[in-house]
Amino acid sequence: MKKTAITLFFLLQAACLFSQIPRPEYPRPQFERTDWINLNGEWTYTFDFGASGLERGYAGSKGFDGKIIVPFAPESKLSGVGHTDFIGRIWYQRTIDIPADWSGRNVMLNFGAVYYTSEVYVDGRFVGRHFGGSTSFSYDITAFVKPGGSHSLVVFATSDLRSGKQTAGKQSLQYASHSCDYTRTTGIWQTVWMEAVAPEALARVQMTTDIDQQQLIVAPQFFRESPNTLRVTLRDGGKVVGTRQVRASNSSVVVIPVKKARLWCPEDPFLYDLTY
Repeated sequence: MKKTAITLFFLLQAACLFSQIPRPEYPRPQFERTDWINLNGEWTYTFDFGASGLERGYAGSKGFDGKIIVPFAPESKLSGVGHTDFIGRIWYQRTIDIPADWSGRNVMLNFGAVYYTSEVYVDGRFVGRHFGGSTSFSYDITAFVKPGGSHSLVVFATSDLRSGKQTAGKQSLQYASHSCDYTRTTGIWQTVWMEAVAPEALARVQMTTDIDQQQLIVAPQFFRESPNTLRVTLRDGGKVVGTRQVRASNSSVVVIPVKKARLWCPEDPFLYDLTY
């Protein structure tokens, strides 16, 4: 009876783990937004060894025969595929549901990384193309989706590692791992997510920590300038260290004095919190 109970416990635990979204945390260490949807989990996929996927209409697919767990590369066991030979082309597909309350806002589709080149389609319509297997990228898909609607998202990834025309890192140029080179990583290998932003939202910032002058300088960039204001608040734990408000313009600069700043070091790895 005891052995049966232990076995059942581990089966339930395993079922719970696999039912959760893999890597569910917000994937970016900065710029976490309130309204976002993690697209990790089960996608459909197919290999395209004959390079005929476009001719066969894969861009408009509603689903392929294979199942793969994103964001794990198809070479890995965690993806559920475990194909360790060279993968020149792979297609992914999943349905994305756009919340109705995202109406009036822009929908950003974000990729942590896709190796090496990728093309993105929504309901068969071409969204964009990206080169580079280690950099993150985003697309504004507002014009391709409808709030409250469901759409087919297709990602086409290609790799030609042996050509010598793309960065390889420690990926093996031979079939098997050898020396200090290891099995390749192809296709989607970082988190995919959507988020809703206002048309005039903050797109990015450049921060300068001026230790000598005891101040933090923030230069904001917006998706679109507006008469709105941007408030920047710096906190030490729950305590507000400083706050400033400026016009939502790409020419605005925020300067927050920081007296006796607590500087980061290995012995005291402290970080301030910054809210925009």
